[in-house]
Amino acid sequence: MQHIKIISQKLCFISSFLLITLSIFCSPVHAQMPDSVRVHLDSCFSILKENSLYTNRVDWNTTRKKVFEKAKTAKNKSDAFEAMKIAFDALGDMHAAYYHLDKSYILENKKLISRYSDSIKAGWKSGPRIEGKMIGTTAYLRVPYIGVTKQEQIESYGNWIYKEVSQLKSQNPKAWIIDLRLNGGGNIRPMLAGLAPFFKDGIISYYINNKGKSEDKSSFKGGDFLMDGEIQAHIKNKITSFPDAKVAVLVGPGTGSSGEITAAVFSKRSNTVLLGDDTAGLANATNGFVFNDNKTYFRMSNAYIADSNKKKFPEIIKPDIYVKDQESFNNISNDPAVQKAIDYLKQKNSMNKLP
Repeated sequence: MQHIKIISQKLCFISSFLLITLSIFCSPVHAQMPDSVRVHLDSCFSILKENSLYTNRVDWNTTRKKVFEKAKTAKNKSDAFEAMKIAFDALGDMHAAYYHLDKSYILENKKLISRYSDSIKAGWKSGPRIEGKMIGTTAYLRVPYIGVTKQEQIESYGNWIYKEVSQLKSQNPKAWIIDLRLNGGGNIRPMLAGLAPFFKDGIISYYINNKGKSEDKSSFKGGDFLMDGEIQAHIKNKITSFPDAKVAVLVGPGTGSSGEITAAVFSKRSNTVLLGDDTAGLANATNGFVFNDNKTYFRMSNAYIADSNKKKFPEIIKPDIYVKDQESFNNISNDPAVQKAIDYLKQKNSMNKLP
């Protein structure tokens, strides 16, 4: 009987050992990540590391380990979505977005959101409007967010802005106000195509990528806006340009992305002053990357904007004159920044160099 008892103890020990071993190797925590998920994550990292403007902010080896650790139980690419957020958080790109099927992730810019006034929120809620009017002898033009991508839309909006400029110019204004305070971005092509009459021929900007290489040269020629020598919107019924006109550009926290770049381009123009408040801090170029059989999309900042001498613009565009008062978009003639701009423009015969 003693011999049988010992055998039973050995059998129990072996059985317990097998159960523990099986539980370890079959546990989801230690399950091997499918090759499809691993390859997908490697692709994600390759795109971010190679193209992000902020790639040098990130310790990629450490971040990769964190992502793969969080994704270790993922059975498919969708399961790995949450893990990949770690890489986007590490980049800290407030211009970035991450989409996979019906899932999306955008970093919340709490600091910027806290700067939006009630009037800016209300202005956005009413929808983007291109608005031109005369305020005494000063022409006022509002250029809003323009979120278009198709060429026919670019042509349409570019001509719309240009037509407003042309109609205002026919009234012989003594000075101009370009209001970009509700321009949160979108497509810069129709914006600068429509505003081309304010500029003389020549290069206005370059994009500088994360390797320091300049690309995408932008310029004006013959009243057209060009990128790398190609006209971006074909304008009908052109008028004679007036690059020496006095212009005040209004900016603020609602001025973002391509709105900021438009302000930056104007800042290098003679007879120009910027009024308002600091912009959103998104004055850079973005690019989109579609992969994984069109199921995954990354948008990220991929280039700084530089002037004609390839000097980088700051990502926050600061005004020459601060106006902190509440905006009045529904009664624009009494708007504090508009009134300040009109007074300033009346006092200045030439603004080639601001104090």
